[in-house]
Amino acid sequence: MDSSAAIPALERLHRTATELAAALDVREAVTAVLRTGRDVLATSTCGVSLLDETGTVLVPQLPAEGDLTGLGVGRPVPLASATPSAEAARTSRPVLLHDRAELAARFGGGPGGLNDSVLAQGEHSWAMYPLLARGKLVGVLRFGFTREGSLDGEQQVFAATLAGQCALAVERASLLREARISERRYRTLAEAGSLDVFTVRPGHGVTGTMPGWTALTGRADVGGRAWQHDVHPDDLPAVLRTFRDAVAARSGTRFRFRIATPDGWRTLAAVAVPVLSEPTAPDSEVLEWVGSLDDVTDRARATRRTRTLQALTAAIATATTYPELLDAVLRVCLDGLGAVRATVLLADGEGSALSLHRMLTDRERRTGQVPEVTLEQLTAFAGASGRYLVGARGIAGLSDVVRGNFEAAHAAGETAWAVLPLATRRRRLGTLTLGFTEPGVDDEEEREFLLAFAGQVSSALERMQLLETERDQATVLQEALRPGPLPDVDWLATHRSATTSAGVEVGGDWAEIIPLSGDRVAVVLGDVMGRGVRAATVMGEVRTQVRTLALIDPHPTAVLRGLDACAAAGGGEDLVTIFYGVLHRDGRLSAASAGHLPPLTCSEGPHYLDVPPGVPIGVEGDPRRDVLDVRLAPGSALVVFSDGLVETRTRSLTEGLAEVLGHFHDQAYGTPAEIVEALVAQMVETGETGDTGGAADDDVTVLGLRLR
Repeated sequence: MDSSAAIPALERLHRTATELAAALDVREAVTAVLRTGRDVLATSTCGVSLLDETGTVLVPQLPAEGDLTGLGVGRPVPLASATPSAEAARTSRPVLLHDRAELAARFGGGPGGLNDSVLAQGEHSWAMYPLLARGKLVGVLRFGFTREGSLDGEQQVFAATLAGQCALAVERASLLREARISERRYRTLAEAGSLDVFTVRPGHGVTGTMPGWTALTGRADVGGRAWQHDVHPDDLPAVLRTFRDAVAARSGTRFRFRIATPDGWRTLAAVAVPVLSEPTAPDSEVLEWVGSLDDVTDRARATRRTRTLQALTAAIATATTYPELLDAVLRVCLDGLGAVRATVLLADGEGSALSLHRMLTDRERRTGQVPEVTLEQLTAFAGASGRYLVGARGIAGLSDVVRGNFEAAHAAGETAWAVLPLATRRRRLGTLTLGFTEPGVDDEEEREFLLAFAGQVSSALERMQLLETERDQATVLQEALRPGPLPDVDWLATHRSATTSAGVEVGGDWAEIIPLSGDRVAVVLGDVMGRGVRAATVMGEVRTQVRTLALIDPHPTAVLRGLDACAAAGGGEDLVTIFYGVLHRDGRLSAASAGHLPPLTCSEGPHYLDVPPGVPIGVEGDPRRDVLDVRLAPGSALVVFSDGLVETRTRSLTEGLAEVLGHFHDQAYGTPAEIVEALVAQMVETGETGDTGGAADDDVTVLGLRLR
């Protein structure tokens, strides 16, 4: 991956992460990963193989839909086999093979063997990355190439990041599948038999015994209203209200509530129907109510876990800034996990300081610093599998550094805590601490779920940190490369408009006027293909080269040849187009183009100047001999612009050039400011709501001049 592709690759990773966050099954996750790997790394084949239920065979996975060419290709590979994929799985390390000789030397082969099957596809190099989710092997991500050499350093970082995202997405999809199966399992068990059958007599309450209730709670006497003492205080008002409404309507009812047991709260589902003295008479007496109770705790937990993961997916997909992501994650902790307090402790970029982000039931995030705790201490405290504490006994043995915080939380009503590690394959981020009023963290399945939840949060936080870093770099670069004011030239009126495409802070266009000796100026407009940090960096380099070359020998031929030489010496592969002209006070213009669009003038009527088109900078085969020499009439205007003004997804270049010329006819004799602003408004801004133009897909730069 050359450096010019680094930012697009990062953007593709971000889009892939969003797709993975929305993937609800393994095939959807595999589809997103394989397409990204194929498109960014230019693979011949790209496959994901997952461990089967026995943990001994890697089984290839097919994508869900779309173009399947080169995706999901592969055969089942035993983990014990002498193959690159099996070695990557056994060692939990990437395996890179640079050519066929290395494949044969390391793994051998034979007619019809697994390794020969990839040779038959015409491939010459390979890369295998283990899929590890929280240290556990899930499968292998495999890339095959028709070229030799496998992956360079930047491509390896991209592939490792993609493998990490794939592993977490596959684990989350598997967890969702297990939750659905668990929900169906417990529904079947509940339908097979009830926990209790009860009766309620008007004016007396519950009559008879409920053995199931007694077994769960230890309360032998549940008659009358005694059962109400076991119901969760938050649920009891709704239960009584629902039953009163059913009595008034003389109709059956259904409701759920939680009851206290020695092992924590359990969820019961109740169904109750009235028994009438005369079933066919609408006003007959209600003799009693008959109902059944089912213990649906496990079903409720499975449903809650599924909904919580879906809520986290939505939060990750919609957050666009770091504070938004923190707010969204903390709210999911409270609303989905049932915590009464969620605290995220995160290390800064150097890991030397910790920032605290806490949310209580008021849903307001509180942020501060924690100078007395280090990331190493925090990581050791949470461990790889999290730390789970219940009651005063659970926090009694903690160190003085952290015990005070938990004692204060216990005094505020919290009775159980989960301290979860926030870490990715690349680095440790901090911890997520959840405070509960119920001791549910004792459950092993709940702990596994909380760890998976923390893993998704870790991945989202790291992606957002990378994006924030990129934005910060772009802002600094934007300030450094911001064009200064156009120079004052007493015989010229000038105006420039420069905007970047939507959502991008810096771009690759620039336009300027360079004063020269002898009542001359150089008029320059350049365009580096692409956008963002890379395009802006190249733009800054080429702009400096143009200024230097123009001061040495301003003739268009000398300047463009010098730029070609600079591009050849630097070995750059960026596509750069330039219009360059030398304008004299008397209107003489010498102009040449390196693959750029022609300028407009109103000398002898509005038209495009026939500047020799040339080829972009650094492209071989152009001797740069062709130059347009023309004299502009006194008072004439000259307008140069980038292709972002004329070309969009919905408007071709030819259509755009014709449309610009039509608008220029109406504005050609105005001031440079009037001409430039009118063209931008008519070609770009009105496109969003009007009938002409179109929303800009690229940077838009326009420079206007008029001879005085």
